[in-house]
Amino acid sequence: MMAASYGEIGMAAAARGHGVVRRAAARMNHARERQMPRYVNGYQLSLDDASLATFGFDRETLERAFAAGSPI
Repeated sequence: MMAASYGEIGMAAAARGHGVVRRAAARMNHARERQMPRYVNGYQLSLDDASLATFGFDRETLERAFAAGSPI
């Protein structure tokens, strides 16, 4: 099972279906889920410091997470 190597339960379940379209859709969904934190972190970095403090974030932590490519 190729998709199980991603370690995602949803990917493995979708890969059991024998359709190429189902596997392609599952892989596309997995790729988009991995991209989402980058967009969110980028948006958070565009906010001013007062707004970040309101939501419980500080700019230094967000910048480190953005540079590392990991979500907060």
